[in-house]
Amino acid sequence: MPVKNNKSEREIQNLQDDLKDIKTKEGVIGYILRGSNSASIDLKDPTKIIDYAVLSATAFEVGREIVNPFDIGEVSRIILEGEDVKVLSMTIGDNRLSIFMEKNVDHDKLCKDLNLR
Repeated sequence: MPVKNNKSEREIQNLQDDLKDIKTKEGVIGYILRGSNSASIDLKDPTKIIDYAVLSATAFEVGREIVNPFDIGEVSRIILEGEDVKVLSMTIGDNRLSIFMEKNVDHDKLCKDLNLR
């Protein structure tokens, strides 16, 4: 079993390294990566951590609730767009990831950068 744990830890570290690179891209506001035992948050405006955390949690909750009535299976990505900002939320393994960005950022490119396409 320890091998699996080490592999998971390595995958999380690789994901966090990719996220640090993504965070430097123009228009990316930040991210929240939440696992079963920990969370990693990196936002340009740390005073809004609670706001972004609520938005992230709500996106996942709504995504989970909407699949049942429509029988559409697992949700791979959730994209919420506002007037100026959007959020890309997804589940990667046992982790929930939300990336916050300006509306003009190409979220498909971010997924490709994360090797998720």
